[in-house]
Amino acid sequence: MHPTADIYRQILTRTAARYLTVRPHGLQIAPGHAPRPQLRVQILDHGAARTLYRERKPVCRSLDAIVALRDPERRCNLCADRDQCTPQVRIDLVFDCLPYRLLLAYTSAKNFLLYQAELVQRGRRL
Repeated sequence: MHPTADIYRQILTRTAARYLTVRPHGLQIAPGHAPRPQLRVQILDHGAARTLYRERKPVCRSLDAIVALRDPERRCNLCADRDQCTPQVRIDLVFDCLPYRLLLAYTSAKNFLLYQAELVQRGRRL
């Protein structure tokens, strides 16, 4: 792994993540900024995630689909709200020298997952 990628991963896990938002016209890097049709990024990491939404706002989130972020004693597989959670793919990346996180529903992450599987078949990593 490239040393810079490891540094960004450490920064991302220690700070409040900046979340990219997918809009109909592109990716929004921050509230109030116009969506961009494409971004050139470096992918640092990816994995499963889950988010429970109430009235379109996240009330519980797990970035590994195992343990809730705000309550490490709360296990996703034992949670009574599990059926209401949105299973997601978490993608940690760097854009313009800043770490960001993108959470995609599995249906939206289809192309990313196909790309990742193709790399694995070739013996390569993201």
